[in-house]
Amino acid sequence: MNTMLVGGDVMLKLLKLSEFQNPMTGLNFQGTGTLTTPLGATLLRTSAMPSGKLIGLDKGYALEQICAGDVLVEYDKLIDRQMERAAITSISGFAKLFTDAGKVLVI
Repeated sequence: MNTMLVGGDVMLKLLKLSEFQNPMTGLNFQGTGTLTTPLGATLLRTSAMPSGKLIGLDKGYALEQICAGDVLVEYDKLIDRQMERAAITSISGFAKLFTDAGKVLVI
């Protein structure tokens, strides 16, 4: 596990743990702006996460991006108004690569 996705409420609970009260952790946060966790994972807060849940995942093996085709660029010109517009289309999606590379913890 190298990444943890948390909501605001879980972030507060994690920061109250004794491991985060280490002075070196606070010094690293003030100097670089990044939090180091006891497990060495990157801690990311997102408002899209439901309250009371934490997702731990390995970024290298949890998801794969699937692209179907190339990027299509279409142009349209209106000569009488001297306007030009472009439409750019890209089809992609995500799939789970290994299901054990990501787990949800309910707190």
